[in-house]
Amino acid sequence: YKPPGQSIYESYGLKDFPDQQPVELPANERSGILTQPSWLVAHSTSFDNHAIHRGKWIRERLLGNVVPDVPITVDAQLPNTPEKTLRERMAVTQQAYCWKCHQLMNDLAYPLEQYDHFGRFRIEEQVLDLEATAKNIDKKGKSAGPVMLNVKLNTAGVIAHVGDPSLEGNIGNPTELMKKLAASERVEQVFVRHALRYWLGRNESPGDAASLQSIHKAYRNSGGSMKSLISTLLSSESFLYRMPESRK
Repeated sequence: YKPPGQSIYESYGLKDFPDQQPVELPANERSGILTQPSWLVAHSTSFDNHAIHRGKWIRERLLGNVVPDVPITVDAQLPNTPEKTLRERMAVTQQAYCWKCHQLMNDLAYPLEQYDHFGRFRIEEQVLDLEATAKNIDKKGKSAGPVMLNVKLNTAGVIAHVGDPSLEGNIGNPTELMKKLAASERVEQVFVRHALRYWLGRNESPGDAASLQSIHKAYRNSGGSMKSLISTLLSSESFLYRMPESRK
């Protein structure tokens, strides 16, 4: 999908299709991998953003918390009300029973409403204009189609329930969210932990504490080098040695 009269690369703020990849997107519109179209599209539906999935990913993969699974008694569907913004439709999740889990996800994802389901930067969201649609009738008295209305986006969010005062607080847009996450030592440690889990094929244990500390130190001292992280991880005791079955 692309807006009428606009090419795909223009919708990403580029003047021409880049000959070399990857390409640096406009700094005032993008800040880090979570604002890249590929990640945004991966956490969208065919026609809409999936703010809840985006917030869950950040909560679990970057902040190190756990979001419980959806109870089998809950119909996890947002209201089918195209005349409302996604934030307005998500208000149903603020009911007491739902909010226990959604307070961990919603506020983290709202800043990413700055982008649509295709990863395009935007300042407005399109909703159905009920009154104009009702009046949009052809000469035969039949509907001539829906009429859309542009509504200014509300990208305000909150980082909360983390246990780190230096990280928690209000955020107004995706750039503020990315900068807070990027500057957080806790986020670095969670990232290192997930890397250890991936290359070891298991969850960490208390015996991995020394390895985690050395890997994180190497990552910080190298200015965030993934190469240093992996080389230190692959030479750590946690990776090189396994506990005998008799001692497990």
